[in-house]
Amino acid sequence: MNTMGNLVKLLDMDDDFIIDLKYAGSDNFTGEKIYISCECYIDRNTALLLIAAKNIFRDAGYRVKLWDAYRPISAQKRFFEILPDNNFVAMPPDMSVLKSFRTSHMNGMCVDITLTDMEGTEVPMPCGFDEFVPAASLSCEDTPEKLRGNANYMRSVMIGCGFRPYDGEWWHFYDDTNEPVPYSDFRI
Repeated sequence: MNTMGNLVKLLDMDDDFIIDLKYAGSDNFTGEKIYISCECYIDRNTALLLIAAKNIFRDAGYRVKLWDAYRPISAQKRFFEILPDNNFVAMPPDMSVLKSFRTSHMNGMCVDITLTDMEGTEVPMPCGFDEFVPAASLSCEDTPEKLRGNANYMRSVMIGCGFRPYDGEWWHFYDDTNEPVPYSDFRI
């Protein structure tokens, strides 16, 4: 289960991304370093969709910063140990019985992103990454219109490139065009 399978290093395919994997350090909701390295892996086909979106953003004067892409099963288990609330952290799968898969971080078919200007300064968004607050959802009416507008712009480009947003987190997108592949525990 340590094979890379469908996974590729995103920067090997296109080096115009800003990589800031939050779980490669302790600046995240767990307060712990979960990943071994800060190398960003992603499903090969999902990477192609993300590159298409990145090109649209670049033409509009933005860069894409990735906070998370592929996540090993063992990391998902650790998240659930820290925060065992299925409303915020998905329960890790029982791989001994799982026969079908969906798009997930655990197969590299989801991304958590934000936009920056061309110098790398983050564009203001409704809230910070992985904040479990109402403003994480774009349906929150208390969010200032400019912040919601920035997130909605990012969302519209991602949808146009084949991603499906998660309504509870403005930063989270599922690859909605490729057939889901099995989850893996390739340690990053």
